Amino acid sequence: MARPLELEPTRLADRKWRVNVIPALSPTGKRQQLRFDTKQGALALIEELKARRDNTAAVNRALSPAQLLDAASAFELLADHPTATLSEAAHVYLEVIRTRVQSISLEELFKRFKAAKKHKSKFYLRDIKWVSDRLNPLCEKLVSDITRPELAALLGPLPDSSRNNMLRTLRALFRYGHDLGFLKEVLIRRNDFVEIKRTEIHVLSVGRIRRLLEAALTHDSGLLPLLLVETFCGVRPEEAVRVLWSDIDLLRGRLTIRAAISKTGTARSIELVPCARARFELCTDTRGPIIADSESRLRTRLRKVRYHAGYRGSGSRWTPGSLRDAFCSYHLAHYGSIDRMITEAGHTDIRTTKDHYLGLVSKETAAEFWNLFPPPKEKIVQFEGYDALMIRRA
Repeated sequence: MARPLELEPTRLADRKWRVNVIPALSPTGKRQQLRFDTKQGALALIEELKARRDNTAAVNRALSPAQLLDAASAFELLADHPTATLSEAAHVYLEVIRTRVQSISLEELFKRFKAAKKHKSKFYLRDIKWVSDRLNPLCEKLVSDITRPELAALLGPLPDSSRNNMLRTLRALFRYGHDLGFLKEVLIRRNDFVEIKRTEIHVLSVGRIRRLLEAALTHDSGLLPLLLVETFCGVRPEEAVRVLWSDIDLLRGRLTIRAAISKTGTARSIELVPCARARFELCTDTRGPIIADSESRLRTRLRKVRYHAGYRGSGSRWTPGSLRDAFCSYHLAHYGSIDRMITEAGHTDIRTTKDHYLGLVSKETAAEFWNLFPPPKEKIVQFEGYDALMIRRA
């Protein structure tokens, strides 16, 4: 009959207490000799070892040989991770299983995300559609099973600026799914974005801006309010298309960008200079939105107006946001107030203002920009004694 295991503390010559721990009960799997200053500390450890001995005996009786072999195999898999335990590995596995059970397909996540963002601008919804189309090969896969290499393979061929834009949308999508418990972690990291060095801004000349506004007045006057909002108010293109006529107060000379349409989610007020007010008075329809076209229709109309203004061929390629850049550059040179510039342009970082718009144009050129009044109206005057009509400018 096997001798029962005895667990008793031993008194040492230095008045300390020693407990011998056999390999079967040692957390390291090796024999240990632990020393304690008091007998109470040694006895506490012995009670813990006795409980561990009893639990081990119970497990050995409860587990089948196949289960014991499976546990041994699991410990072999964890050999390269000495700090990990089998129970911790089981918890991680169960968490993954629970996430997969609660997860949904990528296609379904896009549908829910788009429904949650239905009040966002049409440009934001357009970006969601572009990303959805790009990730179409993964549409039926559970979002909890999607891996970073799979995303990198689909987004890798894109230009840096396009990839960054899609990554921003994807990050918002996965954060939405993570908050709802559909995936365990957000797959997009900060270092996934490529830092793009912005080239020096080319400011549109006053003459080119004048030709653009006059071309709109002559060939498509319905576009004039949109161009005026971007040119003399510095409103972002994606904000400008959502401006209503009720946001424009010609009497007080103010344009209000509502928080609902602002890119930063903060309302701001912009002063309408006299030349802008004079040009707004040329507009006939002053109800509802200042522009109500679809994105493709608006793009076509703008191209035609730019063509009539002299933007033809590859040498006159139009840069999106050029009118806003012109506003910021001429505003800073004319008024010399960074605080006012930040407020009216809706910047969130003072470095954006200083690094991109400071010192690009002269004060004389800026003064010319802020005096871009519309051309004087023509009057037809009948002179007595003449059969012909003579035209003079008012």
